[in-house]
Amino acid sequence: MVLGSAVAFGTLSIFAKLAYSAGLGTEQLLAFRFVVAAIGMWALSFAVGQNPLRFTRRQAAGLLALGGVLYPLQSSTYFLALRTLPASECVLIVYIYPSLVVIAGWLFLRRKISVWHGAALALSFLGVALLVGGTQFKVTSGLVLAFAAPFMYAAFILLGEAAMSSVPAIAASALMMSATGVVLSGVAGLEGHLALPNSATGWGVSIGIAVVGTMVAISLFLAGLPRIGAARAALLSTLEPVVTVSLAIALLGDQFTPIEAVGGVLVLLAVIVVQAAHLWRPGPPSALR
Repeated sequence: MVLGSAVAFGTLSIFAKLAYSAGLGTEQLLAFRFVVAAIGMWALSFAVGQNPLRFTRRQAAGLLALGGVLYPLQSSTYFLALRTLPASECVLIVYIYPSLVVIAGWLFLRRKISVWHGAALALSFLGVALLVGGTQFKVTSGLVLAFAAPFMYAAFILLGEAAMSSVPAIAASALMMSATGVVLSGVAGLEGHLALPNSATGWGVSIGIAVVGTMVAISLFLAGLPRIGAARAALLSTLEPVVTVSLAIALLGDQFTPIEAVGGVLVLLAVIVVQAAHLWRPGPPSALR
């Protein structure tokens, strides 16, 4: 299930690139994605007996804040970056987020950084340096947005850790996606981009990103998570950027210089080291699990 989720998430950037080629705008695509996904997640919630309407006001407020602020920011920065940067480069930059979570946990939550974490941080940032250096470092809006996305995602994970600790996952996802869909639809409406796809290709990629890249990906991950645990699930999810890079090279013609290839491998290795440190460390589960 978790491997299937990683494969589904790995299609996200590819669908986005195909959607842009079909003439869809970023705001239009994101609004469609989350509205359709929210409707599907509500149906799934009721099907598994998790009613999002039964949350307390405090629980609902926390979930709506996460879905209405951080999730739209993370998705918007990433999808805007995809307009100008290769899908393979974007996904690898975003995957510095596990290291950012470790740093933020140390700075703000007083969590310890082990030797393994230190090694992962070094690998992660060296890998990103090689990725950016391999493109002859140019500070563009796309590059800034690509780096903003993992910071937003790290914040979402740390704040969501507490919010998700006492609520059913599928119902919580339905509520968060609803807030995200409302916010992004409002943004698209204000900018005059709230419209349905106007071609068969546009409809196909839009539904694909909502169903495969969002609903299927999230549902499989949430179904597999309690069966194998967070640490193993996070480790297996490292397959996602591998899938994205492979599809980007095969379908979109993305290419890597030798320096960029080494950088990408280092970023993936850093993610594996971070997760493996939690998976094989003896003793009680850590706070990051």
